[in-house]
Amino acid sequence: MRAVWKLIILFFCTQTLLAQDSYKVIAWKPIPDASGYEIQVREKSGNIILDKKIDKPFYSIEDLPSGEYQVRTAPLNLFKKPAVWSVWKDLEIIVSEPPTVVVEEKEPTIIIPRDKMVGGTNLNKVTDVAITGDNFLEVTEIEIKQKNDKLPILQKDVKSEQRIDLKVDTTKAKPGDYDLTVTNPYQKPKLVSKFIKIEGDKQSEPTENKTKTSLPKGKTFKDYTYNEMMAFLESNVAENCKKTQVPAMMLGECNLTYVTLNLSSEDNKQVFYFYKLISKNESDRTTAYSHFSKHCPPKFKAAEERMEKVWKERGNLSPEERYILSTNLQKLRTCSE
Repeated sequence: MRAVWKLIILFFCTQTLLAQDSYKVIAWKPIPDASGYEIQVREKSGNIILDKKIDKPFYSIEDLPSGEYQVRTAPLNLFKKPAVWSVWKDLEIIVSEPPTVVVEEKEPTIIIPRDKMVGGTNLNKVTDVAITGDNFLEVTEIEIKQKNDKLPILQKDVKSEQRIDLKVDTTKAKPGDYDLTVTNPYQKPKLVSKFIKIEGDKQSEPTENKTKTSLPKGKTFKDYTYNEMMAFLESNVAENCKKTQVPAMMLGECNLTYVTLNLSSEDNKQVFYFYKLISKNESDRTTAYSHFSKHCPPKFKAAEERMEKVWKERGNLSPEERYILSTNLQKLRTCSE
């Protein structure tokens, strides 16, 4: 257990939706591996009026009379002894409200694909999950589970009252829908059904591009399907410039230490941004998302298909990329010729 830690003191006044009851609560940032906590409250004179050992990083002090107080806490070790006391802090008053969560309509907020499987084990052991909404606190409790199976939360980072970032262990996660529960102290839990979907093992599903796609005749690039565009890129290799994987049609010069691009035509630009769209680099992909939504109409069919596919399997994306993809994909969906 760490000997140095940051104490955040909160003083809550809460109200339920059914009554005008208020709850005075002292809360602080949870300490990893703590076996509980000890809390002490004293008057300005130094007289300690509360000394209590508790299990969670918050405590109701409903009966505390009005006045000026200071508080300190300590995480407990395995022997239920204080490991290290915080410094005395003045109580800070805030309002605790029921948490809210923003969710996608008609589909899970996050879909985690199971396309990297070895012997039934998901190689994507840690999945980033972003929860957006309002009224989030350091002591907000998060639970993600399917019936009695909980997904282990390895890290919780409260970015603001509107966002919490999680790192979730999905190594042994079973396929199916998982519910999210968000709870603030002394408030009714917020339940979001089917917040996460983990897909089944794709080894038993039809494999994409089982049959080789032939290049279409008489089609413009903007009308190519995703599979047709991928077939084109595979066939358009710069044979005389082995130092790059850039398609031959957009290659300008191939020099000893660098290459130049030929983006003089609209077709070359569109193919170039599709090439970025399928890149393993997040920055390339997000640039391509913005390009195809901005330059529409005309709609580039292959790009839309690719972005829809990435969105469906967005569990592997960072929260930032999910937001950029969602914004630009919505523009592309509503773009009319």
